[in-house]
Amino acid sequence: MPPTMAPDPSTDPPSLLDLPEVLRENEQLRQDNQQLRQENEDLRIALLTTAEHGDLIEADLHSTNQRLQAEMAERLRAEATLKTLVDLISRQKADLEIIMHTIMEHGDTLDTQWHQKFCAAMVRADIDGLTQIHNRRRFDEYLVQQWQDMAREQSPLAVILCDLDAFKIYNDTYGHLAGDTCLVQVATVLRHCLHHASDMVARYGGEEFVAILPRTTLAEAQVVAQRIQREVLGLRIPHQFSTVAPVVTVSIGVAGTIPQPHTSSADLLQRADEQLYQAKRLGKNQIFSASV
Repeated sequence: MPPTMAPDPSTDPPSLLDLPEVLRENEQLRQDNQQLRQENEDLRIALLTTAEHGDLIEADLHSTNQRLQAEMAERLRAEATLKTLVDLISRQKADLEIIMHTIMEHGDTLDTQWHQKFCAAMVRADIDGLTQIHNRRRFDEYLVQQWQDMAREQSPLAVILCDLDAFKIYNDTYGHLAGDTCLVQVATVLRHCLHHASDMVARYGGEEFVAILPRTTLAEAQVVAQRIQREVLGLRIPHQFSTVAPVVTVSIGVAGTIPQPHTSSADLLQRADEQLYQAKRLGKNQIFSASV
């Protein structure tokens, strides 16, 4: 008899005891298969989305690239500008160092030159450009100064206000250049009629002139006014259409006082102006005077 073969356990059908394990393996395989299907579906959707929006993504990438290029170009321009500024500042620094070195070497000479220029500028600021006598600005300052000084001293102070008669008609007749020449001649006369070092004559405005006479009484100021009137007539500047005389004449108002605490320099000037108005109103080429 042939020998009896033992049964192979590996070919045996699973027993009922192994069934739960088999079921678990089948469930795991089913789940793995479902997950793979989901991943496959997600990948398919992602591919479809990429295909649908590829143009938009490409446009965004192109726009971003252009923006980056523009920013890079702007940065290069800014760097070039900054370099130029640095070079300029460096040159200016070198120039300043040279200037400072020069100032340190020649400081005394420069100080003297600047002081001279400053003084010359101050003189020009106080002088009337046409007549080369003091201007209204300097007159106002000097009147206040002398008023204060005479108030401390209790000394007399006088003001003479002069106005050329019918000067508009003179300008219309002979022209403004001739009018300027006339004003220069009258200014020269006024300057020569004052003799004290503290006296000052100024162009008050247009054809008006004014003189300040410190330590001068009203009577003494009247004598000076008469001299001015006489000297202006002595110029014999033709004025054919004047209603006063065939030559240029001047009307004068004089005021004088000893400055007191309850009065001011404006009061003195106002009184002189009132007297000048009287001289003009009552015939011109006259002198009127009054105290304050």
